[in-house]
Amino acid sequence: MTQLPLPSNMPPLALVGAGKLGQAVARAWSDAGGSMGVQVQAGMGWSPDGIVFEATEPAAAVGNLTRCIDACVPVVTGTTGWHQDLDKVRVAAAQCGTSVFWSTNFSPGVHATNLIAREAARVFALLEGYDASIHEVHHTHKKDAPSGTALTLKSHVEQGGWPDPVEVTSERTGDVVGLHTLAWNSVHDAVVLQHEAKSRQGFAEGAVLALRWTWAKHLADDHGVYTMTDLF
Repeated sequence: MTQLPLPSNMPPLALVGAGKLGQAVARAWSDAGGSMGVQVQAGMGWSPDGIVFEATEPAAAVGNLTRCIDACVPVVTGTTGWHQDLDKVRVAAAQCGTSVFWSTNFSPGVHATNLIAREAARVFALLEGYDASIHEVHHTHKKDAPSGTALTLKSHVEQGGWPDPVEVTSERTGDVVGLHTLAWNSVHDAVVLQHEAKSRQGFAEGAVLALRWTWAKHLADDHGVYTMTDLF
């Protein structure tokens, strides 16, 4: 990876959303030497400036992203549940010439899990007698189900060549940060790939890396819509 700008040399970070992810990213940004700008909560009027991290809810995400795009302000979003409108965001970003980075999960470990799952799917597609399934568990305050991370994991299994349906189930309990389990089951055995988030710090530090990478793209006039497979 090329040398990226440090948060201390970047504009203040505008934070849109006051949820757990947004708060964790704000702490990680400050810990890395970055300064905080406006912190936008529901119902507040705001104008994008500098660089923006957006973590709200599915119904608000596209409007927030469009506002940043129209202002030619680069934005990184961790909101899930809106990706059916991703093509609309791509068109707007191309027309305005700005950069958008989206991810269902900023954890580098989750990204590695996705790539492992893709290769495993290629192998299991050659075998007979297996079914694939994904189970995800999160805290009771998470609004979307299945999680965006689970749906991204499913897409990597499909990209790996798995030909059959992948059942995805969800569970909401306690304050679970995030647990995703991919299993191939047969009558003889089970093969399980699992990622468990121990804290939100990994998400937050991954988001800070995405912000730095997106700002570098912005400075280079290399605009577009990016995600974790572009970062690594």
